[in-house]
Parts: sequence; C-alpha cells; structure tokens
Amino acid sequence: MDLSQAIGALIEIIWVDLVLAGENAIVLAMATRALPQDQKRIAINVGTILFILLRVLLVYALMAVADLPGFGFAAAALLLWAALWTAKRGETDKMPEIKPMRALGPVLAGALAYDAQGALLNMTGVMGAARGDKPFVMLGLALSIPLLALGSAQFVMALRKPPMLWASAGFLGWIAGRMASMDALALASPMPVGLMRDFAPPLGALIALLLAFGYARLRKIKRVEDR
Repeated sequence: MDLSQAIGALIEIIWVDLVLAGENAIVLAMATRALPQDQKRIAINVGTILFILLRVLLVYALMAVADLPGFGFAAAALLLWAALWTAKRGETDKMPEIKPMRALGPVLAGALAYDAQGALLNMTGVMGAARGDKPFVMLGLALSIPLLALGSAQFVMALRKPPMLWASAGFLGWIAGRMASMDALALASPMPVGLMRDFAPPLGALIALLLAFGYARLRKIKRVEDR
C-alpha cells in the first residue's frame, strides 16, 4: 500500500468508525437504570469491556475468513445493510428502547445482544476500509474503542443526518462494491479485473443510496398517511 492509499484508507477507517459507532454509553445507561447503584457501576464497567472484547473477536473472525470465496460478497451485503441501518438511525431521534432489568447477568446479556449488530457492521466496514491490510484493520479496531462512548456525540450524529447521511450511505456502498470486486469468486469470473474494480464501487454506492432514499421515502409516505 503506497502513501496515497494509506492516507485514503486512514480517512475511510475514521469515517466508518464515526458513522457506525454505537450508542453504547446510552445502551448501558438505559439497561442498568433499575440496578442498585453499586451493581450499576459494575455493569457499566463490565459491559464496556464486553463491548470491546466483542469487537476484538469479530475482527479476528473476519480476518480468519477474509480469503474464503464469497467473503467479499457477504461483506458487501452487510455494508449495504449498514447503509440502510444508518438511514434508519438518521430518521429518528428516539433513544434506544431497552427494557431495564434488575439482575446483573441479564442486563449484560441484553446490552451485548443489542450491540452485536452494530459491532458486526462496524468491524466489517473497518475491514473494507482497510482493504484487508492487517495493521490498518487493527488501527480501525483501536479507533472504534473510544467512539463506543461517543455514539450520540454531535459530530457523530451529524454524519447520520441529511445531507451527510446520503454521503455516508454512498460511502458505505462504495466500500461494499470494492469488497465484492475483490472477492475470489469475482476474480475467477471471466469479467476483466480492472473493469470490475472500476465499476463495482460506484455501483455499490448507487445501490446504497437507492436503499437509503427508498427507506426515507417510505417513512415520509407513512408519516403522511398517519396524519
């Protein structure tokens, strides 16, 4: 990876982490609000550690299967879902709906289950942004950790609101297309490699934008009908 690619990968990794950062501090606060104060502190500390460990495990699992045929297409599908997921989050200012529990174990299990989808999308995005380069993947993992507590920060939320929402959705689609074009199955196809790498990213961006726009349009129609 040359210098320009390294700078591009770093920018993409930061953007992915910002867009797909979870609202983990809010999740833990809501899940633990019924616990006694001493258990609440334990739950928040242990929960944060579990969130970090989940991302570490996901990164190593993704790197272990990254060379398997079909991984690029599966990752691309996840990132297209991430674009739609970002659009859904951008459409609402509601807090996560998490039922408070009175036992430490269920609180941690519930918070971890809530976080699993976001963690998978985040780490898949990091893999794509890093172009499979392991040091950059680990950098993306490291950068995601402090953002666990900043998922609701204003500069993060700005990326999930129009017009930045559309740019973020298109960006995730671009990475999705690039990952699909690098899949072993795609490289084994008769289509020229250069052609795939030129056209797959913009095609992925277009699909992601259509998904995000379609969802926003349906939400708008539903709101009008509800009125």
